[in-house]
Amino acid sequence: MRVSRLLVCICLLALLCSCTAPEAALPDPPAKQEQAPETLPAPVKLPEEDLTAEEPEPEIEYVLLLSEPVWLLGRLTELYCADEIEWAALADILEAAKPLNTDAQMLAGVETIRFQAQDYVPLADAAQRLGLEWGEAPDGLRYLAKRQTIGQIPEGWNVPVLMYHAVGDEIWGYSDLFVSEAGMEEQLQYLQENGYEPIWFSDLAHIEDYEKPVILTFDDGYDDNYTVLYPLLEKYQAKATIFVIGNAMGSIHKMTQAQVYELAASGLVSIQSHTYTHGNLSAMDESTLRQEMERSNAALAAATGQIPYVLCYPEGKYSHLTMDVAKDYYTFALRMDGWTYQTGMDPYQVPRSFVSRRITLPDYQWFLTPSGKIS
Repeated sequence: MRVSRLLVCICLLALLCSCTAPEAALPDPPAKQEQAPETLPAPVKLPEEDLTAEEPEPEIEYVLLLSEPVWLLGRLTELYCADEIEWAALADILEAAKPLNTDAQMLAGVETIRFQAQDYVPLADAAQRLGLEWGEAPDGLRYLAKRQTIGQIPEGWNVPVLMYHAVGDEIWGYSDLFVSEAGMEEQLQYLQENGYEPIWFSDLAHIEDYEKPVILTFDDGYDDNYTVLYPLLEKYQAKATIFVIGNAMGSIHKMTQAQVYELAASGLVSIQSHTYTHGNLSAMDESTLRQEMERSNAALAAATGQIPYVLCYPEGKYSHLTMDVAKDYYTFALRMDGWTYQTGMDPYQVPRSFVSRRITLPDYQWFLTPSGKIS
């Protein structure tokens, strides 16, 4: 019994102790370690977009179609077409314009396009800038040529105009028409050594610049004018005027079109009109006269790039009608006979002195003596 009570007491005491005893201290959780902030890479600054800059225009691919060529200042030049516009290579235009001493700046600002690694320009715009005129050559092709403008010619000057034909020692026709090569050189040397200055008809507008002017003319356009005369002109740097028959270029004993072009581009030779067929102008009606002059001018303008402004009457034959019609096409017209031309005379009856094969140097000097200002 006592034992039972004792056991009860012990159990109660144990229960009481368990209720009052402090809880066992639990270990604190480990302190949370502060982590160092991560070092981020510096931001990369992207280039700002320039909203004001214009995007480059895509390069336009032009397709040009080969067109009919044109005689451009005496040179047969290829053309191309696109959108009904004719285009020519800028390099071809500048090359053709060299004999005119054309400033390339005259074409500055003209629209250009790129085709086959070359710059092309509208031909009509280039022609307008260069002051060229359109026409149709006897071969049916068009041409672009320059017209010579002659200013006011001062009066009171004597200008001997000498008439030659062929030059050389190979005589195949009327011998008096052939001045020998040695004779031609002797005369050119005499002019040079005695102060005479060979000029063109266009130089008459500033005739006061020449103390002893003379004009050397050669009729018919013989091939020896190229093979014999031209080298002599180069040697003595003498100017000459050659009257070419329009439909005779390339015929027997006549210069070819290529030779005519070379002379015209040389700076020493002025190519002028001897009509188209070398017919008798005094026997022609107005319509036929106009055809002769128009076709002659077209043939020579296509061949040289320069529109003739001087007419030489074939065999010296002309009429009042001939002179009236000539005024619509030329500034001067020449006869085959006469004495010394004086500025102020009728420009459509310019006299000339014939230089034959048999002429002596004293005779030649006599032709030249009046040259200069009339006192």
